[in-house]
Amino acid sequence: MKTKVLCSIAFLISALLFLDACKSKTKPAETESKAATEASADQNAEPENTEPDAGSKGKPLGVKSGIIEYSYSGDKTGKSTQYFDDYGVKSAVYAEIVQQGGESKGWSLTLGEDQYMWDLNSSQGMKTKNPMVKQMMELSGGEILEYMAGMYEQMGMTKSGTEMFQGKQCTVFKGDMGKVLIWKGLMIMMEMKIGDMVSRQEVTSIKTNVNVDSKYFRIPDNITFNEIPGF
Repeated sequence: MKTKVLCSIAFLISALLFLDACKSKTKPAETESKAATEASADQNAEPENTEPDAGSKGKPLGVKSGIIEYSYSGDKTGKSTQYFDDYGVKSAVYAEIVQQGGESKGWSLTLGEDQYMWDLNSSQGMKTKNPMVKQMMELSGGEILEYMAGMYEQMGMTKSGTEMFQGKQCTVFKGDMGKVLIWKGLMIMMEMKIGDMVSRQEVTSIKTNVNVDSKYFRIPDNITFNEIPGF
């Protein structure tokens, strides 16, 4: 199992998308190709506020639900689709990634602080607890932005104003390692450089406050998940 790729598709994952670091012939229902492209609902108009909603404890993200498509370039290439609901408490990411000549197709599923990762070519998966998610669920919207700022400061990045990207006014974090754009807790663009390695992930399509099928948040019953230490 290609754990590096799996962890890099997990967040999300989300401000849950921060876990971009670390993959069955089934997934949460139907074929992977259909799941990766299924995003037909229209995007609702929203006020372009860069911060998560104030006073929204238990809501890691500033929007209730969404379907987001990303593209990858640099040291790894490919695409991913993230499905989320309940303000990010539930999130699923399907990714097709090519890195160092190897291709992987896999899922990362987040249900509260529990995370599941599996590859489409294996009947084995990984399960772990992400304490970061639990901590964020205990914060309000304004506190979440401060929490995120602290995380990026540990990576040598500082909050540096705002920037428009894909029609969203994003909070910018940047430093020697690169630059990250965040909108309502969602990672919109990330460009990192470590030595000679450059990696970029960016939104190509974003639909928010839409109905997301619950099938994406089901734990597959034909995958054996092995517990790994939380991180």
